[in-house]
Amino acid sequence: MTRVIIHAWFPYLAAERVRRDGDLPSAQPLVIVRAVNGAELVESVCPLAHRRGLRGGMRLADARALQPDLVSRAADEAADRQDLHHLAMWARRYCPLTAPAAAHMVGAGASIAHDGNGIWLDVAGAAHLQGEIRPLLADMARRLRRAGLTARLAVAPTCGAAWGLARYAPAARRYGCTRSATPSARQLASLMAGLPLAALRLDGTICTAMAASGLRHIGDIQGMARAPLAARFGQAVTYQLDAALGHVNESFAPLQPARPRVAMRQFAEPVAAPADIHALAISLADEMTAILQQQGLATRRLQLGWQRVDNMVRGRDVHFSRPSRDSGAFRRLLTGAAQTIDPEFGLERMWLEAHDCSPQAPVAARFDEGISVSETYASLVDRLVARLGYGAVLHLRARACWQPETAQYAAYADMEHAGFEDVMTHAPQSLTAAPRPVRLLGVPQKLAVVALLPDHPPAQFVWQKRTHRVTRASGPERIAPQWWHAAAGTRTRDYFRLQDEAGARFWVYREGLPERGEDPGWFLHGFFA
Repeated sequence: MTRVIIHAWFPYLAAERVRRDGDLPSAQPLVIVRAVNGAELVESVCPLAHRRGLRGGMRLADARALQPDLVSRAADEAADRQDLHHLAMWARRYCPLTAPAAAHMVGAGASIAHDGNGIWLDVAGAAHLQGEIRPLLADMARRLRRAGLTARLAVAPTCGAAWGLARYAPAARRYGCTRSATPSARQLASLMAGLPLAALRLDGTICTAMAASGLRHIGDIQGMARAPLAARFGQAVTYQLDAALGHVNESFAPLQPARPRVAMRQFAEPVAAPADIHALAISLADEMTAILQQQGLATRRLQLGWQRVDNMVRGRDVHFSRPSRDSGAFRRLLTGAAQTIDPEFGLERMWLEAHDCSPQAPVAARFDEGISVSETYASLVDRLVARLGYGAVLHLRARACWQPETAQYAAYADMEHAGFEDVMTHAPQSLTAAPRPVRLLGVPQKLAVVALLPDHPPAQFVWQKRTHRVTRASGPERIAPQWWHAAAGTRTRDYFRLQDEAGARFWVYREGLPERGEDPGWFLHGFFA
């Protein structure tokens, strides 16, 4: 079967990850830097920095001279590799043969370093599941774009051609194999002829030496004799050329997903009694605990499965807020999952699979030798997730921002990334900070206010067609907008804590400063207990 190779290149992978995970202003260019021989060099850039003329390989000082508002972050090779691994595993939705693109290629006795920010897919025999190549590419591009990733896709009958087309070919020429008919050797050579020599994954020093001889494009060397070309510029040149054109068979080692850890029970006679199903769930939980302890692993997700005598297969997932192999937690949550089993005329099999496993971190002994608040909280989260479902349990995460409406956001209940231990066990950083309301309105509501300017609180205000006379007030607390990425026209706020005659407490702010000639407006933003 003729190979059909897709290469997905992510030119801004590291920068897009940093911007996605951090609270960085979108209006400032971002670069990823690496220290090389005592100098800080730009390794990669974000799309905005690229549009402003910044490129990889520049000195950071030169980049800052061009863009004084530049934001820089250190390179993280481990995070880059992890991202590519996750992307390659995600791409298995299209075909079983996927792999990250290695940053080094070894062939013909030479090691060549190149940009490895990409993944391979061999979709031969699987493209028809998406309606052939073009619908598959369109679906892949749409999903990656929705995930906030910039990707350039190319397809060709060889790995080398797909790699070069993805990086150097215009959009109209990246799809060299989009129909059932595979391009001929002549058509493939024509596709590659106009690309620069760097499209062969050659080292920059080799490309420079060849450019000095007037050789700049792949078409310049396609018709040359291989022996003199290798003698002058090295065997890597001829090897990479032949690999891209299909004269040398080049492949990649596809990822092998980790096999789930499984504990299983096969029954000689159907099992239907609730007490027996409960006992089986307990037994599977204990066996899975032993398996994970033996392998030094912890799991984020258990899947309880069962098969009825009518061959109907069902399953139930049990999620954990952080990696666990606690036998008590396994028993408790699996018991609840087992209660949902409808055996009908009986079960033939039951099994338990552990997914999303990772090495178990050592647990440090606590001075009080008691149960920490974070552990209790994690147990509560696990019980809620088991009952309501993973996507139904959220928590609020803090964001380093003074603007009340953006100082927190909702995220899935994930103890590993949420920082619950800090939230639950550590004292506030400031003991003098002004109190915050227990309820914050999603959209502040306009008020009609009677107040003495400039700094006096309201004497009364009208909200929901009812007049509230203020008996107690404190403030103002001034909160200025984030000038570095605030929208034009955003104004400073002065917040007041008010109490009316009925004892109700409100959080009200005045937007706009009279001393600046701004016409102030009053808004209700929250309620105190």
